[in-house]
Amino acid sequence: MIREALPQDAGALEALYRQLLPDHPDIRVSPDRIRDISANPDSLLYIYEMQGEVIGTVHLHLCMDALSGDRPFAVIERVVTASHARGQGCGAALMRHAEETARSRGALKVMLSSNARREDAHRFYERLGYDGGGSRLYKKYLD
Repeated sequence: MIREALPQDAGALEALYRQLLPDHPDIRVSPDRIRDISANPDSLLYIYEMQGEVIGTVHLHLCMDALSGDRPFAVIERVVTASHARGQGCGAALMRHAEETARSRGALKVMLSSNARREDAHRFYERLGYDGGGSRLYKKYLD
């Protein structure tokens, strides 16, 4: 079952993020932050729950854009499936759900980033129709 994250999912989300970013020193997921995200209609944090266990997540952001009239663009972040649940369709279902939400909100496109070393993830995104060629992601951390 896919649903929006609730404050009580904070611990499960933190565990998933630790699988995604095992060397990241500053992973903290707070129930208050999940409440804040839930209150923002353009930030949607979804989880995949199976038999009471949170086994996947995706964060969808809808961003206003001046280029295409009133159509936003969407950004997908933090796609994670628990290591023991990979290959069962959870990630694909989460991605489809995020895409359907973006489409229903009129988004022109969906963008995502993936660490250059995560080749399995790249193949997963390509199977879902994402094209990593011809674009480069640049980022700058502000801390």
